[in-house]
Amino acid sequence: MIQRAAYPFVRNRVAAVLKTVAADLVISVHSVQVTIPLRIMREISPQTPFVTVVTDPVTPPIAWFASDADLCVVATEPARQVALACGVPADRVQVIGLPVRRAFSTVRGQPKAALRAQLGLDPSLRTVLLTGGGAGIGKLLPPARAIAGRLAASGAPAQMAIIAGNNRELLKRLRAQHWPIPVKPLGYVENMAEWMAASDLLVAKAGPGTLAEAACVGLPVLITEFIPGQEAGNVSWVVDHQAGVFAPKPAEVAPLVDELLQPGNPQLDFMAGQARSIARCDAAEQIPQAALALYHRTAKV
Repeated sequence: MIQRAAYPFVRNRVAAVLKTVAADLVISVHSVQVTIPLRIMREISPQTPFVTVVTDPVTPPIAWFASDADLCVVATEPARQVALACGVPADRVQVIGLPVRRAFSTVRGQPKAALRAQLGLDPSLRTVLLTGGGAGIGKLLPPARAIAGRLAASGAPAQMAIIAGNNRELLKRLRAQHWPIPVKPLGYVENMAEWMAASDLLVAKAGPGTLAEAACVGLPVLITEFIPGQEAGNVSWVVDHQAGVFAPKPAEVAPLVDELLQPGNPQLDFMAGQARSIARCDAAEQIPQAALALYHRTAKV
């Protein structure tokens, strides 16, 4: 209803862009850029294939789905079921995965000790990675303090890396702390794949890209929060596949981290294997192949 109401106000601007580009193939990767651009393309170039790549992997909002899209790419079977319920024909839905950068495939399987040494970490210590994404969103300092204090008290041989992203104030505060265990605060990093592959446990919110990247390198995730609705299924996807755990209460985070990192606990290694089993590291290559195959079929008609 909202998009139908907005259509008269945005139609001319969006149409002007699409006409100027004169695309042979359109791929949408955002839920609010499906219905309106598709409607316009059907008006100005009915034969141009329109592909939607759904980046909410498990419980995507219905805004993602338009029944007349030529191809709808989803990451999981639950997302395919949502697409079918929204009227997308079954032969137009493909379960391929969530695209992640090739770097995450490249580092997969590399020895953690060697990666840690390259990153300036202690090669012999198990590593906890905390991240708030590129923007450094979330309250990273309180859980970081709690985790460091708990690990120091228990004597678990561990270290921690904290990625503050572009949040300079957070980075300043992290660097000003007196940590009881080895801690490496970082700003925005370009080599996230290496940091993930060098780590043994990721503490983060249930962002779809982060979870897909972690699975690709076999990194278990301790999920601390999620956006209600669209990210709720991400939590169940990780937990049900035993690729991580969910700690919705702040007080649960540090004890869980400490338990998982205790010497002799097999759970962390088990979860790493489960994470690798649900990864689709080649989705970024398969998606354009599927889109190009659609284009070539359409061009022959």
